[in-house]
Amino acid sequence: MEKSMMPGNVLQNKWLESIAVSLSLPIIGYAVDPSDPFFVDYRFPWLILAPLLIGLQYGFACGIASAALLISVISIGFFLRLPQVPFFPKEMVTGLLLLTVITAEFRESWVRKIRLLEHQYNYLKVRMDKFARSYHLIKGSHYQLEQHLASQAKSLRLSLLDLKKKILSLEENRGEPLAGISEDILKILASYANVQTAGIYAVDEQRNINVNPVARLGQPRTLSSSDSVIREALSTGHVASIEVERNDSAPATGALVAIPLVDVYQKIWGMVVVSEMPLFAFQEATMDFLAVLGGKIGDLIKRRAESYSQDNDGRKAFEARLRRILGELKYLKTTAVAIAVTINTEELQREFLVKFQSELRGVDEILIAKDRDDRSLFLILLPSTDVTGANEFLNRIELSRPSADAICEGPDRTAFSFRDDNIRVCMWILHNKTSSEEVLLEIERFCKNEFIYKEFRESECLYS
Repeated sequence: MEKSMMPGNVLQNKWLESIAVSLSLPIIGYAVDPSDPFFVDYRFPWLILAPLLIGLQYGFACGIASAALLISVISIGFFLRLPQVPFFPKEMVTGLLLLTVITAEFRESWVRKIRLLEHQYNYLKVRMDKFARSYHLIKGSHYQLEQHLASQAKSLRLSLLDLKKKILSLEENRGEPLAGISEDILKILASYANVQTAGIYAVDEQRNINVNPVARLGQPRTLSSSDSVIREALSTGHVASIEVERNDSAPATGALVAIPLVDVYQKIWGMVVVSEMPLFAFQEATMDFLAVLGGKIGDLIKRRAESYSQDNDGRKAFEARLRRILGELKYLKTTAVAIAVTINTEELQREFLVKFQSELRGVDEILIAKDRDDRSLFLILLPSTDVTGANEFLNRIELSRPSADAICEGPDRTAFSFRDDNIRVCMWILHNKTSSEEVLLEIERFCKNEFIYKEFRESECLYS
C-alpha cells in the first residue's frame, strides 16, 4: 500500500515545496526591506532565485508555476496600487520567465542524458548478471572436472600400460588368458567408457562363450548364448550393440553391447558383455572406441600367450602392431605413417637413437634391429598421423626432406637418403586400403637396398 502511495506523495510534496519556496522569497524580502519586498529597485533581482531553484530541482512545470505565482503576486500588488509596487517591473518579469525556461530546459537535457545512461547501465547490468551466472557455472563445472580428474589419477594410456605389465607378468596362469586381469579390464571400461554393469566371459577356440562370468561389474543379467548381440559379436569379431529406437520405450532384457577381446589375427580371447550404460553413450564414436580398446586388450592377451611359448619375436610384434593400426584406421577414419630408417655408422646410430626416444609419443611404436651388414634398422609406427605430421617428426630429428640427397616418391611412399648415403629413410602413408603384406614386403626390400636403388635407376632412365 505504501509503495502505491509513494508516487502521489512525492508529487504532492513537489508542488507544496514549489509553492513554499516561491512564497518564501517575498516574505524574506518583506523582512529585509518592507518597502520593497519584491526587490524591484535592487540591482540584482533576488526574486529570480525561487523559480531558478525550483526549475533545477523539479523541471519545467514546477519552475514555470513558481514564476507564474510570483508574477501573479507582483501583478496583484500593482493593480491594488500598493506602495511596495509603484510600477509594473516588465524587465524583471521578462527576465524571470526567460531564465526559468532556460534553467528548466537545462535540467531536462541533463535528465534525458541521465536516463539514457541509466538505460545503458541497466542493459549492461543484465548482461553482466548473465555473464556472472555463466562464469560461476563454468567455474563450478571446472572445479568438478578438476575433482574428477584428481580422483581419476591415471589416464587411459597409463591404465593400458599397467594392464600390459600385469598381463605379461602373470606367468603362473598359463592356461587361463583372462585370469588375474578381468577385474582390471572392467575397471578400465567403467572409468573411460561409462560402463555401469558388465561381465567378462571366456571364449574357446570354436568361439563358444562360457555363460559363467570370469569377473563382473555390478550385477549383470543372466547371459544367454543365443542373444543376437552376442552372436553377432562372436561371428564378426567386431563390437555389436542393440539399436536404440526412439519410439521403443520397452526396457532391454539382453545384452546392450558385446565387446570381443580379439587380437590382430581375429582370435577372440574373451567377451565383455555390457548390461547397463547411459543412453548418451550409444553413439558411433563410443562404439569405435570400444572396438579399438577391445583390440588393444586382445593383442596384449596374445602377447601374454606368446611369452609363455617363448615365441616372442620383435619383428612379429611389429607386424602385429602394424596390422592392428591398419585395422583401427577403418574405425578412426584417419591415416597413419610407417617409417623405416637404416643407419650405417655407430656414431650416427647413437645420435639418432636419442632423438627418436625424445620425439616419439606414447602411442608410437619403434623396433630396433640389426641387419647382416651390422646396420641399425629403426622401424617406427606413427598412429593417427598424416604426411604433414610425419614431415614435422622428421624435421625435429633433423631428417628434413629439403636436406635430403635424393628423393624417390611413389603413390603412398617416399624414400630419401642423408649424409652421403649413410642414412636412408622410407616413409609409407597407411590408410584403410593399405595392405599390411605389401608394406612388410616393401620394408624388407628397403632393408635389403633393393627397391630404393631400383626406383632411382628407373627415374634416371626416365629423365635421361
